[in-house]
Amino acid sequence: MKSTMAALILLLCVCMTSVAALGADDREKNKAVARRVFEEIFNQGKFQVADEIYSKDFVNHAVHRDVGLKEDQDAARGWKPVFPDLKMTVLREVAEGDLVTVLWTGSGTNTARGMDCQLPAKRLTDAASRSGGS
Repeated sequence: MKSTMAALILLLCVCMTSVAALGADDREKNKAVARRVFEEIFNQGKFQVADEIYSKDFVNHAVHRDVGLKEDQDAARGWKPVFPDLKMTVLREVAEGDLVTVLWTGSGTNTARGMDCQLPAKRLTDAASRSGGS
């Protein structure tokens, strides 16, 4: 159960496009981009949004290896059948320059279908933070 959520957390790396200026308006724009990852990609399943907000040279620096945008998004799509009712809630965002850290909670029912997941069906809730930027 914990390993499944830990794997999901690793897949949720948020990397926003860079904004050169460091003003308050730009930080707010970057936070809005970060929210789109959670609201549109994960909650609504609008995976095409990734093409709008991630740079083409996006790299998810995961624990075991780095992956590019296609592999990262394929993995995100693969987790949807495992947690079909996944609900991500952004609790707080902190922005400094082009770096955004998001504190979030996620909950969903593990249906044990997909991603070679062998866990019994169970409702899970977890919280984490992710940082991203250029």
